[in-house]
Amino acid sequence: MAGQAAWFSSLGLQFVLFPYLVAIVLHETPARVGIAQMSLSAPAILFMLLGGATADRGDPRTILFRIHLLAALPPLALASALNIDFLTFEMLVAYGLFMGTATAFAMPARDATLSIVVGSNVQRGVTLALAVQQTAQLAGMLVGVAAAGIGAPLLFAGQSLVMLAGGLASRQLPKKVIDPTTVHAPRAQAMKDGLIYVRQSDVLAPVVIAMFAVGIFYIGSFLVILPLIVRDFYGGGLVEIGLANIAFWGATIISTVALLKFGHVARRGRGAMMALAAGVGVVFAFTFEMPFWLFCFFSFIWGLCAGCVMTLSRTIVQSEAEEAYRARALSIFQLGFAGGSPLGSLIMGVLAGYVGSHAAMWLPAIGMTLVLVWLMLKSRLWTLHAHDDTT
Repeated sequence: MAGQAAWFSSLGLQFVLFPYLVAIVLHETPARVGIAQMSLSAPAILFMLLGGATADRGDPRTILFRIHLLAALPPLALASALNIDFLTFEMLVAYGLFMGTATAFAMPARDATLSIVVGSNVQRGVTLALAVQQTAQLAGMLVGVAAAGIGAPLLFAGQSLVMLAGGLASRQLPKKVIDPTTVHAPRAQAMKDGLIYVRQSDVLAPVVIAMFAVGIFYIGSFLVILPLIVRDFYGGGLVEIGLANIAFWGATIISTVALLKFGHVARRGRGAMMALAAGVGVVFAFTFEMPFWLFCFFSFIWGLCAGCVMTLSRTIVQSEAEEAYRARALSIFQLGFAGGSPLGSLIMGVLAGYVGSHAAMWLPAIGMTLVLVWLMLKSRLWTLHAHDDTT
């Protein structure tokens, strides 16, 4: 949990600082804002499956330690560039690509380690991990807003130090017991086997499709449209972007903690689909102009929905996937989020440039509605029942 907190508090700072730099400091066009945000998630398409195969065959503890050390370098580079007033759009894209690649290897390793640490109660372990993740992320955002006066260079330097601390914490994780007699398939074959395994599952495949839709329609909108609305409609800056993010991620903490307190959810697929449907109502509301306080309120409602979707969908994958394929299945699940996100960021950025930020939100409202209709008619997520009370 210490390593989890360090990683996501660092990303919390990034959530506030990165869109601020590209949209406010550099004042880039909507399309270029979309490209910059796309750089943070695009590497997942190339490396997430490789990260899952690497975690399944290696020691996740060692992987996490090394990734934390490497992930401390990009924010330090940005801090140096900002300190000498040499920030460029290309530099932000390079930062995004580096951090996105690090995430593609860190997420499967962390998810695989979670199953080793928590034992049999997977839902509680997943929910607790998400609660720590979201709380740490919110703390990073709060620091970014509260310490805005000290300047972005010092904040990025602090992000680098937090990443290093997370690496030291990851070294304390239990070492994965690897059977020396096990013969691993080549990584390419292992990735292919993981894709086949998920595709053939009547539970895992619909979850991945749903998460890919979330990446396109929800994450792309959140990363691109919300900062543009704050900049162009409200005339806001770092503080306003931070407040909208805090409203969203604070709500994810509330819903995740509520699930942790509530305990076992038998109809996880149904719960996730209902939360996705509520999200459609939120993005529809964003098609209208509104006061900033109401904008933050709808961001809060969207965060409540997101916390439910993230917890329940990840629990489904953790509990339904066989141990031999779990890291690869989780990496494919994460690829659904992260793989759809760059495409969604690019589409929403280009669309906002043509029709405006508010009108662009019609696309995710209609798109996710169609996906939910397909899930209801063609999958068994609505009727899925958990195996027992401990998973």
